[in-house]
Amino acid sequence: MYQKLLTPLLFLLNFISYAQEKTIGEYSFQNFNYKVVERITDDSKKMNYEIQRVINDSVISKIEQIKYYKTTQEEYNSTYKLIDGIFTFMITLNKDNQTMYGVNRFFIGEYGKLFPGTENEIFTTIKPIENDYNAQFKGGIEKLRRWIQYNFEAERLIKSIGINGFKIQVKLDIDKEGTPILTEIVGNDNPKIRTEVERIIRRMPKWIPAKQNNENVVSKFSIPINIIGIE
Repeated sequence: MYQKLLTPLLFLLNFISYAQEKTIGEYSFQNFNYKVVERITDDSKKMNYEIQRVINDSVISKIEQIKYYKTTQEEYNSTYKLIDGIFTFMITLNKDNQTMYGVNRFFIGEYGKLFPGTENEIFTTIKPIENDYNAQFKGGIEKLRRWIQYNFEAERLIKSIGINGFKIQVKLDIDKEGTPILTEIVGNDNPKIRTEVERIIRRMPKWIPAKQNNENVVSKFSIPINIIGIE
């Protein structure tokens, strides 16, 4: 009796779950497969996009992006486009009688992993151009931080210059091919610090170059480095 009831119940639950999800795009890039779906949340007052990385119809990772919600204080809407292999979401946020705009982008990085663009979750009163963006370190800002932490020989450097830590801003130009070029170091003019910064910038992998009017352009980027010594 219980077994007979269980099978149709499971079928009903699966049907309800399926009805809450709508596929709006399926793509293949660099031998990796992706699916974009619209999903209604449990309270039915909020809708999300979901970018799914799939292998043999199995979801192995996913990223969520809000599509729509509305409260008494604000209303959020985003529309989705795939632009040059970049998952792009144009956002309009109405809050406190003011309209703000933003654009969230998700790029394809190493091993097909998606990473957020540097402009994500930044809102202004000026509507952004959907296919213009800044240079992006492949893997995103968090991967850039980890790369610098791993490659910067901080302990050896602070011992050689005899100070207990320092703070600098490393300013770069990212050229049209994505090569990082050191332009300035702000905060400390010690030549040993400059030598170490030059060394890691030469080793740094190429970035995704910035785009403007559908053409690669030179882009500027500033990296804060805070080295804390041990007494």
